[in-house]
Amino acid sequence: MSIAKAISSAMSGLTATARGTETVAANLSNVMTPGYARRDMQVSSQTVTGGVRVDGIARIVNSSLLTESRLAGSALSAASTKNAFQVRMEATVGLPGQAGSLGAALNDFQAALGAAATRPDDDLRLAQVVATAGSLANRLNDASTAVQEARSTAQQGIASDVAVLNASLERVAYLNARIAVLDADGTDASPLMDERQQVIDRIAGIVPVQEVTRDAGRVALFTAEGAVLLDGSLPARIEFQGASQVTAGQTVGAPLQLLTFNGTPLSQAQMRLFSGGSLQANFQIRDELGPDLQADLDALAFDLQERLSGPQVDPTLAAGDAGLFTDQGAKASVASITGLAGRLILNAALDGAAWRLRDGLQAAAQGPVGASGILNGMIAALDAARAPTSDGLQGTATLGTRFGTLEAKVSTGRVNSDADLAIRSSRQSTIQSSILADGVDSDAEMQKLLQYEQSYAANARVLRAVDEMLDQILGI
Repeated sequence: MSIAKAISSAMSGLTATARGTETVAANLSNVMTPGYARRDMQVSSQTVTGGVRVDGIARIVNSSLLTESRLAGSALSAASTKNAFQVRMEATVGLPGQAGSLGAALNDFQAALGAAATRPDDDLRLAQVVATAGSLANRLNDASTAVQEARSTAQQGIASDVAVLNASLERVAYLNARIAVLDADGTDASPLMDERQQVIDRIAGIVPVQEVTRDAGRVALFTAEGAVLLDGSLPARIEFQGASQVTAGQTVGAPLQLLTFNGTPLSQAQMRLFSGGSLQANFQIRDELGPDLQADLDALAFDLQERLSGPQVDPTLAAGDAGLFTDQGAKASVASITGLAGRLILNAALDGAAWRLRDGLQAAAQGPVGASGILNGMIAALDAARAPTSDGLQGTATLGTRFGTLEAKVSTGRVNSDADLAIRSSRQSTIQSSILADGVDSDAEMQKLLQYEQSYAANARVLRAVDEMLDQILGI
């Protein structure tokens, strides 16, 4: 080997060692950085001049694991969004036997009725019936309000998800263009690729996304169901319009809206293109879970109204008259049942006249203070096993049983949601552990550092030997 070739080989080795050391340092300093992919120096031998050539710094990513991670993240985001709704609804409706629950409010009302029936002459007991009846109506009002607030939160969540989705797609398109430019110049674009990976991960939380590699380092993005989010320089445009507040009775098209994709409104069937992430979960809360619970509350409110109205309970009432509970002063019908739980109030005839519980809501004057027929009739009506009074009820049951059924249904929904969330969290954690294991290994990086140190020492010895040889030659 000539002296010139020995110097060239040693210098190329020192250059590669320096680049390798920088790569190791970058890996170790970013071991916990989200979106960072391990770097690996690529080298090849130079047969003509000798030594090694640094071909570049490779960004090491396990594409299959990354795809699984994003799909798992989408599922986790959807499960988390729905779980938050179920937990909130359980806290609103309450558990069977729990203080402050709907069932407890009904029990308090029935207990007050029973106490008043034993002493109908006691004004304090009659006033207690009015108070507990008002509390029961308020609990139904509050539950209805909570459902609509949850739907409104979901509506706002949809708008937020769409805004983040559009901004993220625009960012990926910009990063694609920058990466292509750097790739054409032969410049390392790994930092921009790291940022792009983080942005795509953020998109995956909103809607499941598939990444497809294109030329010049660019990527195309598709939803798991096939909608094209980005394939080229211009991203798709997703739009959503709607008021921030949702009320009972509002449904899709009247006036709630779905997504618009590249200027075209999507139908219910086409919305499956965006299924799987937090976006779909918010639509499900707004359009399915919330309305279903509202319908159950309305059915209970209607059954409560029907049991305590009519001449069979209060002889002073006609068939169409409102009873103890009213729809803002009137008697609700099956046609107007939607939202009834939020409108239920006590009959205004009881204002300052609790004696009408004993003598009749339409009584012109007080009757015998010992009369308990109407009070006992109310107790019997509440305890009677009746057939459904609206489409939202099933089977023959007492009112207390119906309240308990709703509480159990909401509690079961929360338990199932917790279980689904735990499964999704476990899967995501497992995949993340695999990604971390496949990423930067600090022990392996330290071993590389020792190898680079040894390589540096070896190349330095070659240069010293060449220097000594030159000194000897010059000394001849």
